[in-house]
Amino acid sequence: MNELLLFVTAVVSAVFVVVGWKLGKERLYSVMIVFLILIASVGGKIVFFFGHETNTGNIFYASVFLATYFLIERYGRREGIYSIGVGVIAVLFFSTLVRITIALAGSETTGPLNDALALAFGPVPRVAFASLCAYAVSQSLNVYLYLLLKKRMQGRYLWLRANMCNIFAQLLDGIVFFTIAFWGVASLPTVADVIVTGLIIKIAYMMVASPLLYLNRFEEEEDSAGTVIITMN
Repeated sequence: MNELLLFVTAVVSAVFVVVGWKLGKERLYSVMIVFLILIASVGGKIVFFFGHETNTGNIFYASVFLATYFLIERYGRREGIYSIGVGVIAVLFFSTLVRITIALAGSETTGPLNDALALAFGPVPRVAFASLCAYAVSQSLNVYLYLLLKKRMQGRYLWLRANMCNIFAQLLDGIVFFTIAFWGVASLPTVADVIVTGLIIKIAYMMVASPLLYLNRFEEEEDSAGTVIITMN
């Protein structure tokens, strides 16, 4: 059952990214923020896929990278770099406001809900911090490596460069995120299993989803004078 739900999550997430791209960069940023909030809030849940343990945020994180590649392919270098800051700010705001909400004295009328929220979102600061650190370093590597390969490959080999960047950046993300989020909470073999299984899922997702990037036929980028230059990919 978990494997089926993983497949459904992957399909829905990929469609969500494509729809966001179709509606413009502001909507695509919104899509990325939704995924990052999902990672910060439910990404700490450990589940089983194919007999191995991993967390529930793998597809969401891979979808953030897919959305980033759409941003760069359509809107150029500036938007790719800008996406790093957008994600960091979004996670910071979310985790801060969640802590404030949990700290509010609740009415007895919603006693069960108060307890459930405290239990569900109690781990959020650690998971959010892990997500923030992992996103900052891995997304930076992801964006700069993608831009470098795009320049070196002269805009060709789209599928190859997307997957190459994804592999290296996701590996870094897994090490940073799981070390911070689960150190002292889970055993070392469990953490290793979670990292490897999650990496395989994210690599497989990008290998299947990255051909969607060929839907983009144009790149829009502003020059120093603010003029939008449109080129065909």
